Amino acid sequence: MAESAAVAAGRRMAGLEISSIRELNGLPPPLCEALYTRLVPTELFDRLGIDPRTGESPRGERLLRVTAPPDQSWARVEVRASPDDRDPLLLVDVEMSPFSVPELSFVQITDPSSERFAIDRDRDGQDTLFGTVARNLEEEERALRSGLAPGQVRRGLRLLGGVLDAMQDFCRLLGKEVFLVEPLFYHSALGYERHGCGYLLGRELMEEIHREFDPGGRLHAALDGSSAFRQRGFDRTVRGRSWAIHGQDVPPGRPPRRRVDVPGRDLLMSGAGGD
Repeated sequence: MAESAAVAAGRRMAGLEISSIRELNGLPPPLCEALYTRLVPTELFDRLGIDPRTGESPRGERLLRVTAPPDQSWARVEVRASPDDRDPLLLVDVEMSPFSVPELSFVQITDPSSERFAIDRDRDGQDTLFGTVARNLEEEERALRSGLAPGQVRRGLRLLGGVLDAMQDFCRLLGKEVFLVEPLFYHSALGYERHGCGYLLGRELMEEIHREFDPGGRLHAALDGSSAFRQRGFDRTVRGRSWAIHGQDVPPGRPPRRRVDVPGRDLLMSGAGGD
């Protein structure tokens, strides 16, 4: 079977000794885009019938979009089920961190067939950055009652593990042993724990949050039914805890890490995000 464009591109890259996203972005566009397809889990290509060599559906629709400015150290990869969809199934932002290692700076995974909640816009239509700089409480309450977690505009697709594996593969292309991701939400950090991650920084803070949700703790006492987000019993679920502290000054800290065996090295993989 012929190797994919991404695999073939990866082989050529080994000889180019590319070690940063800026250098990758400076490659000829077809080669650059082929390399960035590695950030998309194979199962998503299979699910949508997308040809990873062209980014097109069987009907010839362009469903994969790569944005990689040649003079910048960041890139964005988007995959949609339909070219007209408002939200991508998958959005991945990568950049080089100040420590000269790749950073998975943003991940969004959504099911476009599910109901949408406008938690990303306030009443005036301004961007809330998914509830991190401002909040649309009415839409957040609707999302909560429908089983979503903070920051979700739609139900997810349970692809986080695949995204982590894809990022690991991408790091190999750059010859890097570590990549970073900083979780936006409490449940995001725990989601990464569920995928085998441990903490580089922030474990003490997470343990403090756990303690404060125990009976007698400050966060447990705040579950007084005073709002939809502070209901009694929310301490018993990750989603409930995440809603209870959403918007409070209790950031989840720096990301987890996972150690993965790679021939000739150990890969430290860290991150947090949606699922």
